Amino acid sequence: MRVALAEELGGIDSVELSERPAPAPAAGQALVRVHGAGVGLWDVGFLGGGFPGLALPFVPGQEVAGVVEAAGDGAGVQPGERVYASLFPAGGGFAELALASADRLAAMPGQASFAEAAGLVIGGGTAYEGLVDRGRLQPGETVLITAAPGGVGSAAVQIAAAIGARPLGVASPPNRDYLESLGASEVFDYHAVGWAQQARAAVPGGVDLLLDGAGGQTRGQALGAVRDGGRAIFLVLQSTPAQLERGITGESFAARVDRPRLEQLGRLVDAGQLRPPVGGGVAVGAGSRSAGAGHGPAHARQDRAADRAIGATPPRACAAVRSGRRRHEP
Repeated sequence: MRVALAEELGGIDSVELSERPAPAPAAGQALVRVHGAGVGLWDVGFLGGGFPGLALPFVPGQEVAGVVEAAGDGAGVQPGERVYASLFPAGGGFAELALASADRLAAMPGQASFAEAAGLVIGGGTAYEGLVDRGRLQPGETVLITAAPGGVGSAAVQIAAAIGARPLGVASPPNRDYLESLGASEVFDYHAVGWAQQARAAVPGGVDLLLDGAGGQTRGQALGAVRDGGRAIFLVLQSTPAQLERGITGESFAARVDRPRLEQLGRLVDAGQLRPPVGGGVAVGAGSRSAGAGHGPAHARQDRAADRAIGATPPRACAAVRSGRRRHEP
């Protein structure tokens, strides 16, 4: 089978199209023929050596959607079923076939394409865990979402609206209309002086919950928009803990996308309340110096800057999309 293979951790340009034996599913695993694979900042992190102890050679790709080719005992799925799955942290999604654990996959939403489903796994799963499982967001509450145009942020805006909460986004002006189309009631420009005070004016007393995917200065400013006794959930794990005052409680977390969470996302998708945007797709091998045009899976890239799931092909088209995309700040 064809794979995008990293023999060394030298960044995304070190990935080459290669051939590897097809894996066999063990008990509790499914072998998935990949029709869509998401590309995210985590993939760049893996390929740049940001995850110590990674065994080489390594096939990147942490989120896939496709059709079950074979299943081990106890996998809970059958050949021919359409599924989507998190492969984190083992990877393997940039391939024609990928192994997925039974507890990290679910039936694909009926109203989503393969590319849409793949682009939703980590971004949507992280947003759901942050808002619902950890943030305990309730109908009628307000939530401020930083880095709102990103893969996590855009899903969070939609999930919050679906819950019946009021989402407010933090983004640069070019993303305002986009976020409002997803359900954001207000969008604040983090470049503007006093933007957190504007948010607090829009919600007298302050928001109930902060979901922060930006970190740094934006995180500190956003905390000023949280009400006394409110909650804050941080997606960016930084060496300097957030300074929480006024009775605000908070935590940082790294998401674990499992079957129940994927099933929740699927219900939202099928209800028309959640959909990741997709810009296009190309096949494995297209544009690669290692192979000609192919007919393998499309790879949907979740671009945090522009918040689009964009078709990309390992190895060379990934780098081309990265360098040629429209640059929007989060």
